[in-house]
Amino acid sequence: SMADKNSTLKCTFSAPGHSTTLLQGLASLRAQAQLLDVILTINNEVFQVHKVVLAACSDYFRAMFTGGMREASQDVIELKGVSAKGLKHIIDFAYSAEVTLDLDCIQDVLGAAVFLQMVPVVELCEEFLKSAMSVETCLNIGQMATTFSLASLKESVDAFTFRHFLQISEEEDFLHLPLERLVFFLQSNKLKSCSEIELFRAAVRWLQFDPARRASASRVLCHIRFPLMKSSELVDSVQTLDIMVEDVLCRQYLLEAFNYQILPFRQHEMQSPRTAIRSDVLSLVTFGGTPYTDNDRTVSSKVFCLPDAGGRQFRELTAMEVGSSHSCVAVLDNFVYLVGGQQLQYRSGEGAVDVCYRYDPHLNQWLRIQAMQESRIQFQLNVLRGM
Repeated sequence: SMADKNSTLKCTFSAPGHSTTLLQGLASLRAQAQLLDVILTINNEVFQVHKVVLAACSDYFRAMFTGGMREASQDVIELKGVSAKGLKHIIDFAYSAEVTLDLDCIQDVLGAAVFLQMVPVVELCEEFLKSAMSVETCLNIGQMATTFSLASLKESVDAFTFRHFLQISEEEDFLHLPLERLVFFLQSNKLKSCSEIELFRAAVRWLQFDPARRASASRVLCHIRFPLMKSSELVDSVQTLDIMVEDVLCRQYLLEAFNYQILPFRQHEMQSPRTAIRSDVLSLVTFGGTPYTDNDRTVSSKVFCLPDAGGRQFRELTAMEVGSSHSCVAVLDNFVYLVGGQQLQYRSGEGAVDVCYRYDPHLNQWLRIQAMQESRIQFQLNVLRGM
């Protein structure tokens, strides 16, 4: 027989459209009210469905219908913990693999998807919310991310908020931000595109919105980096506020800032979280240099910065007072110290100098400090234990 002659011949074939046809068939049965075997109710709204369809795509319903729960034998089940609007979208997805989302229904749908353990719907809701992120919506979306423990969405919200913090702080929702979330943003180095006076004004708006928040002033304002403000800002915009004078800790922050600014030669001794520049990346900076040829003894005074180590575009910073090459450079407390070197280029080492400078990357300014006892070139300069 044919079977005997081809006993080793065995092939598996698949119909690519079968899963779609099956889903369409189940949706048709539901639409025509055929073979429905359970009724779900929420606040007097009724949903007739097939147990097997919901159990196949929801761990919550699988446990309900197969795990020995009393609901497994009931024809009518009242659901708690989800809204009717949310459940309708979940059921429609189960029969179509599609869900229509907008900002009006998203919280209901996401809440239902999380509660009913419909992971694909949760992921689609996250995708929608990320695409809907804006200055106006991000804080509400962040609240949803926190409520439903959606780590990836929360990371997206945080990144967006850091990029647009000042614009967001003008929104009504900002005034209702929980204290912990406000502190989370204000203490971060990722707010690098904001000036401290702008952050201060945003924090003050939040504090003044509710008189009860006045007691939390120091918990909020301790994250404003007052020493990095301009002196005019401290005098005209900060010390003129009652809270900065009446609150003991806030008064100390103000005094710290004034001391820091009037004693530049002691700034290295007054370092605190409030004196650190807001930045979360390392930058490459070049100081001076020379062509190093017999025909060209010039020395450059220019300073260039590569803000991102992975970038290619240098930008020019404030030049040194005098050109220098072969100086020693060290970084301490985020100040750059440039010591010794040559101001005219000689291969023999002639022209060495004893001068020392400190560069402040926040103010983009140079400060001449105490010179060395001897002129030096090509020596070693290191930082050891903060000294």
